Amino acid sequence: MKKEPTLKNLIDSKTRALLYISSLFTLLFLQNFCSNICEFIDGLMPNQVLRNLFIVFIIHTIFREFLYWKFKNKKENLSLPRQAYFLSIISWIFAGFAAFSLHLYLYPDFPVLSHLRIFLSYIILGAAILAQLEYILFELRYKKISNNTNYTFFNEKISRRIIETFLIFTISPIVTLLLIILRYNTEGIISQEVTIDMLYIGGLMIFIALVLAVTFGNILKSDTKTIIKNINSVQSGKYNNTQTINRPDELGEISFAIKDMSESIQKGIEQIEELHGEITNTQKEIIYTMGEIAETRSKETGNHVKRVAEYSYLLAIKVGLSEEEASILKLASPMHDIGKVGIPDNILNKPGKLTFEEFEVMKTHAQLGYEMLRHSKKPILQAASIVAKEHHEKYNGSGYPKGLKEKEIHIFARITAVADVFDALGSDRVYKKAWEDEKIFKLFNEEKGKHFDPDIIELFFANIDEISKIRDMFKDT
Repeated sequence: MKKEPTLKNLIDSKTRALLYISSLFTLLFLQNFCSNICEFIDGLMPNQVLRNLFIVFIIHTIFREFLYWKFKNKKENLSLPRQAYFLSIISWIFAGFAAFSLHLYLYPDFPVLSHLRIFLSYIILGAAILAQLEYILFELRYKKISNNTNYTFFNEKISRRIIETFLIFTISPIVTLLLIILRYNTEGIISQEVTIDMLYIGGLMIFIALVLAVTFGNILKSDTKTIIKNINSVQSGKYNNTQTINRPDELGEISFAIKDMSESIQKGIEQIEELHGEITNTQKEIIYTMGEIAETRSKETGNHVKRVAEYSYLLAIKVGLSEEEASILKLASPMHDIGKVGIPDNILNKPGKLTFEEFEVMKTHAQLGYEMLRHSKKPILQAASIVAKEHHEKYNGSGYPKGLKEKEIHIFARITAVADVFDALGSDRVYKKAWEDEKIFKLFNEEKGKHFDPDIIELFFANIDEISKIRDMFKDT
């Protein structure tokens, strides 16, 4: 990764050449400018004025290079172009002091006001106008050398930049005209009354320019904040919290574009959520259907899987699982016997007791169910694969297929085991009649800590009324 550009990268030989060529051409404007605003300078020979300005140019160039060396590294909280712009302003102000000092030394008989006018010439043409043009040059250069970097700290305001430019190119001409009027007033060409009127008008124009700049800047700042707020709202997902700016320019167009984009995103999200809901419901139906298929093959009713799902959800909540985990188990538990689709009918539906060999085949349905579901990355099917594999494990380690014990058995499987056995014993099967509740409860108490997790058995009995309501709600017909 490339390093962040420095002032050395920004001001290369080509940029330097453009800076110094523009400064040389500025000497011609300065000669004319100084002659127009100061009658004493106007009295000098043109070659004298150019010589003095060239000496200042050399001093200015040396000082500018010193600034570029001294502040070569990027300053914190300043963009590189703006840092170079500030250095330009400083260098032009220094050039103005150099010109003032040189003229004070060469022409001590000139009034101080004459030397001050030289200083103002460098402030107006250099630090104000030319520095703005150099700023544009620095920004263009920066775009070329910073393709691999992005601004991450946005502390500069476009409103401030526009106000700066507006004030500079409004006030500079007005001040120049006032300086020319003062010169001709001193020579008696323009009367005192006209001079006062022009100073009044010039001062009023400067005041109006300041008021307009501040007002426009505040409006632009407020509208820019609205756009940034809209963007932040979109980033944070608050798509209905965007505002439009009623103005017929680019900012208004951007604000409307952001609002339209937000509405489109919100509509797209709603469609995705609706589609996700449909997919989830379809997935639930498929899971229940697959569970029912397995139960139908073993001549059991589809309501068995519904009851097991509801029992499992209730016990999951009571055991302290989250709503999300309980809901996943509710959807996964109907798949606990999905592996039975791979068991032959003569074993699956045998009315009598299975032989040892037949029971060994029957036990494979746990691993078969796991193998059918384990490849899915969906949370529901992953849970279902666990339940299918471990719901015949026993708390004391005597279950199958792996002989897991206690907490080695997943909580989903421990819950489903209680729910499945309770409903299986209380329902008619091809090989038995439904047990009475008292007989089931006696078995649960006997198998607590052996077959079943004792904590879940305690919760089962503590919530038997709710479990009975579920059984009544999903009775076999």
